[in-house]
Amino acid sequence: MAEIPSEWKRHLFEENPMRCLWVNGILTYLGVAFLVIGIVGDAMNRVPGLEPTNWFIMAVGFWMLGIFAWFRGYYSALHGSRDTTQQKID
Repeated sequence: MAEIPSEWKRHLFEENPMRCLWVNGILTYLGVAFLVIGIVGDAMNRVPGLEPTNWFIMAVGFWMLGIFAWFRGYYSALHGSRDTTQQKID
């Protein structure tokens, strides 16, 4: 496999993988919240702002973004990008 050019690495891999995992947690909780809103709105036969189907689609979209953020953090840690919170002191 070809080596990734160094000037592209900063665009592909986050400087701090923990930030990506933090974003994953936020997006996952938002996805669960949207799913609950969609289920409650569908059960009550009311429209809580958007149609319940739209809430389900938003929940899936946020979960997919969360998975993307997790993979980005994982591969950033795997490729050894700098983690500013874990710098070694010489």
